[in-house]
Amino acid sequence: MGRAIWRIGWPVMLMNALWTALTIVDMFWVGRLGHVAVAAVAMGGTMLGVLFSLGQTFATATLALAARATGAGDREMLLGSLRHTLIPALACGAVLAAIGIPLAAPLLRLLRAAPEVVSTGTPYLVVLFAQLPGYYAGMVVYSLFQAMGDTRTPMYVIVGANLLNIALDPLLIMGWGFVPGFGVLGAALATAASHLLGFAVMAVILGRRGLLKLGGKLERQKLATVFRVGIPAGLHGVTRPLTGTLMFGIVNGFGSVATAAFGIGMRILQVMWIYLGGLGAAGEALVGQSLGRKDPDTARRIANRVTVIALLLQAAVMPVLFVLAPHVIRVFNANPEVVRYGTSYLRLLTPVLLVLGASMGWAAAQRGAGDTRPPMIAALVSNWAVKLPLAWLLATWTGFGLTGVWIGIGASIVVETGMLGIWYRRGGWQRKELRWA
Repeated sequence: MGRAIWRIGWPVMLMNALWTALTIVDMFWVGRLGHVAVAAVAMGGTMLGVLFSLGQTFATATLALAARATGAGDREMLLGSLRHTLIPALACGAVLAAIGIPLAAPLLRLLRAAPEVVSTGTPYLVVLFAQLPGYYAGMVVYSLFQAMGDTRTPMYVIVGANLLNIALDPLLIMGWGFVPGFGVLGAALATAASHLLGFAVMAVILGRRGLLKLGGKLERQKLATVFRVGIPAGLHGVTRPLTGTLMFGIVNGFGSVATAAFGIGMRILQVMWIYLGGLGAAGEALVGQSLGRKDPDTARRIANRVTVIALLLQAAVMPVLFVLAPHVIRVFNANPEVVRYGTSYLRLLTPVLLVLGASMGWAAAQRGAGDTRPPMIAALVSNWAVKLPLAWLLATWTGFGLTGVWIGIGASIVVETGMLGIWYRRGGWQRKELRWA
C-alpha cells in the first residue's frame, strides 16, 4: 500500500514542486518591478484561481469515473468518461473566456484595487482569461492519467512545460537583447504558453494510446452523472479562491503594501501542496480503483495511510516555516512593511495549518469515491459563514486590523477540517454508487 501511494504520489509531488517554483519565480521577477506589480499579480492570480478551480467540475468527475473504470477493467467506461468531460470542459472554458476578457478591469476596480494596480493587472488578466479553454482541457486530460495510476507521463510533460515557463519569465518580464520586456504581461504570456503546450502534448500521447476518442453522441444520463459528481467538486474547489479574492477587498483597505504581503504569503504557503497534493492525488486514484473493484475496506486503509503521512509531514514543515517567516518574505520584497505584514500572516497561520494534513486525506477519499457533496458543504460553511464574516468583523470593528483577517482564515481551516472528519468517519463515501451504463 505504501509503495502504491508513493508510486502515484511522487511524480505529482515533483510536478507540484516545479509548479510552486514557477509561481515563486513569477513573484521573484515581478517583485523586481515594485510592490504595485506584486499587488497586481497577486490579485489577478487569486481572481483567476477562482476560474481555474471551476475546472475541478470536470477534472474530479473524470478522476472518479475513470478510476472506477480502471479498477473494474471497463475500457468503454474509461473512453466515455473522457468524452463526456473533455467536450463540456472546452465549451465552458470558451464561454468564461468570452465573458471574462471585457470584465478584467471592472473586476479589479470592484475589489477596490488602486488605479495603478488596475492598469498594471488588466493585461495580465486578459491573457490568462483567454487560455481558459486549454487550461480546463488540460485538467481533464491530466485527471485521466491520474485515474489510471499513470502520473509519470504527465509529470514529464508538465515538468518540460514548466521549465519553459521558468525560462520565459525573466525574458518576457524584464526583456533581453532584441526581446522587449513586457513587465507583468510577460508573466501571463509565459504562463499561458506553458499551459497550452502541456495540454497539447498530453492530448497527442492519449491519441497515440487510442484513448482520445471524442466522436459519438453525448448521452444525457452520462452527462448527468458527470455533473452530479463534478458540480459539487467545482463549488468546493472555487470556494477558497473566491473568498480569497474577496479577502483582498478587506486587505486592500490597509494599503498596497498589505496587498503585496498577503499575495506573497499565499504564494509561500503553496509550498505545502507539493507533498499534500501528491498524497491527495494518490489517495484519490487508489480509493477510486479500490471501489471499482468493490473493495471498500482497502479504500479506507489507503485513506487512513495517506492521512497519517500528511499529518507527519505537516508537523515537520510548519515549525521551520514559523521560524524563517521574515527571511522568506524578504526574498520577494524587502519593504519593511511588507515583511512585517507577511511575517504576521505566516506565523499566525502555521500552527493552524497542521490540521490540513487530516483535511487533505479525508477530502481525497471522498473525491476519489465521487462523493463530492460533503467536501462542498464543508467548504461553503467554513469559507462563507466563518472566514469572510469573521475576518471582516475582526479587521474593521475591533483593534485587530490585519491580524483579524489572518484569524478568520485560520478559523475557517479548523471548521472545514472538523466537518470533513465527521463525514469521513460516517463512511458514506465507501458506499457511493456512480451510475454510468
